[in-house]
Amino acid sequence: MLLGLNTATNRTYNAFIDNNKVVDERSWPAVQNEAETLLPRLQSMLDRNGMSWETIDEIAVVSGPGPFTALRVSIAIANALAYGLQIPLIDVPTIDFWEFRSKNYALYAGRNMIFYQGKLHKDDAFFSLLKPGMNIAGQLRTKDRDAIVSSGCRYIEEEALPGLGAFLVAKRADYKHVSLVKPRYFNKPHITVSSKAYK
Repeated sequence: MLLGLNTATNRTYNAFIDNNKVVDERSWPAVQNEAETLLPRLQSMLDRNGMSWETIDEIAVVSGPGPFTALRVSIAIANALAYGLQIPLIDVPTIDFWEFRSKNYALYAGRNMIFYQGKLHKDDAFFSLLKPGMNIAGQLRTKDRDAIVSSGCRYIEEEALPGLGAFLVAKRADYKHVSLVKPRYFNKPHITVSSKAYK
């Protein structure tokens, strides 16, 4: 049984895949509480399907780019489960997940930057690339989504796109096993060092 985890997008996903079929999948809006909700929801899915943790023989985790803390939660869970159960991991870049779901997607990358067509663009440069009638899927700030619509384009919400289960059924064979998954970011994390002198 393959367990799929994703906290790298605006929706959190848990999925179980067996013999190239989605056994169960749950998704919900990400509200920055994955540390409290991800494992209990996984346990609930296992119970609902009459499975145990030992049923899982492979884990796929979407490794980013994505939100700093949420990304680290799913990756830490995936790495810990793989180590504890002695099962292999699959590292799935967020970009691969989005490209499967939509040919035309845009992701907010922080600092007024938008990842679009394989490149980081300043938000104003991104909007200059839009043409009326285009469909844009992705995860953007409210003001960016409004600007897309006012430019004559259609913004497609994430819940209208294929989920993690469909992606893993279609693309699982494209990935090799790894022993450890590390998070990916658009930008380096902002970590500050205290200037105080400690004794």
